[in-house]
Amino acid sequence: MLNRKSVYALHALQHLAQHPDERFSTARLAEACKSPRRFLEQILSALREAGLLLAESGRSGGYQLARPASEVSLADILRVVEGPIALLPCASHRFYEPCAECPNPQACALQDALVQVRNETVHALKSISLADMVARASELTLAQRNILRPTPYLRTP
Repeated sequence: MLNRKSVYALHALQHLAQHPDERFSTARLAEACKSPRRFLEQILSALREAGLLLAESGRSGGYQLARPASEVSLADILRVVEGPIALLPCASHRFYEPCAECPNPQACALQDALVQVRNETVHALKSISLADMVARASELTLAQRNILRPTPYLRTP
C-alpha cells in the first residue's frame, strides 16, 4: 500500500500536469490536493531535488513540472517518495540486498515470486504517465468511462 506521502505527491503532480502553464505555491497545491502544507513542502522539495519539479521563488513563483507530463511515469514519482518498489530488498533491482534470514538465496522461492511481482509492478507503473492520469481524470469526470474497481480474487479448484 502507498503511504500518505506518496498519495499527496501523486495528487500534487497530477494537479500540476492538469495546469502545465501555471506555477503553484505550496499553499495553493495543498489546498487543491487537500494535503497538509508543511508535509507537502517536504515532498515537493524531494521531488524538486530529484529533477521532477522546477521551483521559482518570489511573488509570481511556485512549482511546475520539470518535464512534460507524458515523460513522467508513476514509477518515477514513487521511487522518489517511496524508495525501492520491491517488497523485499532481495527482490529489488537497484537496491538489492540478500535477506539475512534466507538459508539459500540461489534457490529462494520467496525471492523468485517477489521479483516477479516487482517486475510486473514496475512495468505497470512505468506504463502510466502523468498525462495518462490527466486523461483518465477528464474521462471519469465527463463520465466517458467507469472507474476501475479491484477484481475480487476467486479461487478456482
